[in-house]
Amino acid sequence: MKDIKSGKNLLIAFMAIIVIIVVIIVAPSVYKSYKEVFYPSYDRDGDGIPDNIDKFPDDPTEWKDSDNDGIGDNADPDDDNDGILDTNDYLPYVDAGIKVTVDRIRIKDFLVDRKTTGKIFLKIYIDNEEFVLPAEGFKEVNIDEDVYLNWSVTKNIPDDVGYHTIKLELYYKDLLNTNKIIDINGKDADKKDGRILAINYYIGNRIGSSISSIEDGSDDGNYSPIPIFDEKDALIRYTITTVAV
Repeated sequence: MKDIKSGKNLLIAFMAIIVIIVVIIVAPSVYKSYKEVFYPSYDRDGDGIPDNIDKFPDDPTEWKDSDNDGIGDNADPDDDNDGILDTNDYLPYVDAGIKVTVDRIRIKDFLVDRKTTGKIFLKIYIDNEEFVLPAEGFKEVNIDEDVYLNWSVTKNIPDDVGYHTIKLELYYKDLLNTNKIIDINGKDADKKDGRILAINYYIGNRIGSSISSIEDGSDDGNYSPIPIFDEKDALIRYTITTVAV
């Protein structure tokens, strides 16, 4: 009798396991059918895109309109409406711009005599268009101390041009309030053009493409034992990003 009862228990346990396996296999399709019955995703034109996200629910050849001009992306020759045909546009679905951000500067040398602070400002050029930061004209900073900034500029650019020229120039004001350049290019020892940063930036084919770098003007080895002739150096950290505008 005990063996019969034990056999029944094993059979029940086996059947329970079978039921569980069946439920696991069948449940997803049952849930899907339930959703389709009670919460149907209509697709009038049969293009595979539900009507609630289909910009053209009655046109099986169109479903998206990136620039909201009433012409579907498949038929629209300029999907971001920036005046550049998609065939020539590096970013055909969005009008692109370039954002340049400088978030840290460290002045390495005294700028005016032995004064522990200095007045600085930055010029940023994007394809020869000049931007000056900060808006107030200059910022007074401590010498040989990291200064964390949030200086940035953005410029709309022609999306059919892949490479764009970015230049960074850092200046200080001397005793006579004259603008003097600070060397932020440690890779070029030239005492004229070698003090600025010139970057040939490629925008890529997506929003968010970017490059970042830390440059230190003192790395070029330019030094004079006579303070008046010594080159003023600074460290700068920048990021250049392709953005939507």
